[in-house]
Amino acid sequence: MLAGMKGLRFQIGGAGGMDQRWIRRYAVDPNGEPTGELGPRTSLINPTGGYFVGGSIYFEPFAVGIGAYDLGSEIHYTSDDRLRWHLAPEPDRAPIFCRRDDPTCRLNGGAATQRTDITVAVAWNILANLRIGVGVHLPRLRQRFSYDNSTVLSEHREEDGPRCNRVENPLCAERLGFNGRTRWLPDRDNRPAGFDVALTFGLAFDVSDRVTLGLRYRTRPLVRGGELTLAGDALVCRPDSGGTESDVLPCDVATPIDATLTERVSREAALGAAFILGRSRLWHIDTNLYWIDLCNDIVGRGAGVRTCADSGTQHISLVGLDRNSVLLPESARYRGHQDLFGFDAYTTYTRSNLAIVLGGHFSSPVVRNAARAPGNNDGWRAGITVGVPLRMAQSNLQIVPGYGFDLYLPGNTGRPGAFDPAAALAFAASGGDINSAEADRVLAGQGRPSNAGRYTGAVHTFMLTLRWSERMLGFE
Repeated sequence: MLAGMKGLRFQIGGAGGMDQRWIRRYAVDPNGEPTGELGPRTSLINPTGGYFVGGSIYFEPFAVGIGAYDLGSEIHYTSDDRLRWHLAPEPDRAPIFCRRDDPTCRLNGGAATQRTDITVAVAWNILANLRIGVGVHLPRLRQRFSYDNSTVLSEHREEDGPRCNRVENPLCAERLGFNGRTRWLPDRDNRPAGFDVALTFGLAFDVSDRVTLGLRYRTRPLVRGGELTLAGDALVCRPDSGGTESDVLPCDVATPIDATLTERVSREAALGAAFILGRSRLWHIDTNLYWIDLCNDIVGRGAGVRTCADSGTQHISLVGLDRNSVLLPESARYRGHQDLFGFDAYTTYTRSNLAIVLGGHFSSPVVRNAARAPGNNDGWRAGITVGVPLRMAQSNLQIVPGYGFDLYLPGNTGRPGAFDPAAALAFAASGGDINSAEADRVLAGQGRPSNAGRYTGAVHTFMLTLRWSERMLGFE
């Protein structure tokens, strides 16, 4: 905990690597329903990245820290045409190489999420063996995604006739691309403000000089009741050149429109324990058991671990939507989230000027198994991390190189998966009757082309950290 870090400290770190995903999607019939026959394996390779910059200073009995850091970014710039209904391929160059307002870089492919925090924390050694603290977080979220909708699934497109003779016909695809971020400025020009604040409360108790227990709780963002608002642009267009006057404009000539996206951000809780082992106190073990309430449970609404009050659905508002679009000005993007549980354990061995850190972690899926999709491909995750703190000569500077490997355990969504085109076809046949049996699934964003298939993946991460302190961790 912050109050246990004596003296003045500063740390900067970065991570980068490679994310590999392997997908075998079920073949589908003309109605878009999975046939039970797995198609060829598709391999997607994307970069990963993250950073941390922070420092702390200790004034007996208080400590103050400030930091800016990444909370887990995801980048899906590559895709395959067979996966376009959930993750559209990027036809332009990668967004990382695009300048702002570059006309050659449109919002019509790929996906990326970057969640960052700026945090100020204060801790207090209230007793000889008890430390308490509070942190103030300013969350910021940037997100981009793109996927195709099938016009066959809309009750407004009977005039398409034989041209759209199957659900997953590329000639009958309509692409939705979004790019937005939370803005800390006041509302202006259809750009709502997204400034928010979250709090973390923590305590650490020394059971003995070798055992410490800790507890941490982080609230949802407080200003808007747990919701973050992203303001940005959307592109609704036709990705293929073939089309009719009843279609939206092709992607190469379509103009972005104003768009707003809202989603709920979860609370978190963690319980930790640290142990010092060995007669010479050479072994340090740190453990962390955590829970993230991705279901956003609300007391009194019957929600729980298996039944979610909110399954991570994003609500998209489109201003100036083309009247030919099959989308509604207010739409839902279903993600199928569930509560996340995880466990981390790190062992540090220190002897003289030598130290090595070995860690292991295991976590449950972010999304329900039936909701796994190319742009939301998650599963049971297990991994290891190794790092070697290297002291630079006799200075107070350390360089810590590290490597991590994570495996997403293979999983099958079953059939039809969370996304069911049959529900959309039945809803369209009813004339859009909101009292029909399929209405709830369609309005929740699940009446779309199937995601059914087998998913697995692996992540390789390379890390490098520079840290300076008045008291060298592991060398004091």
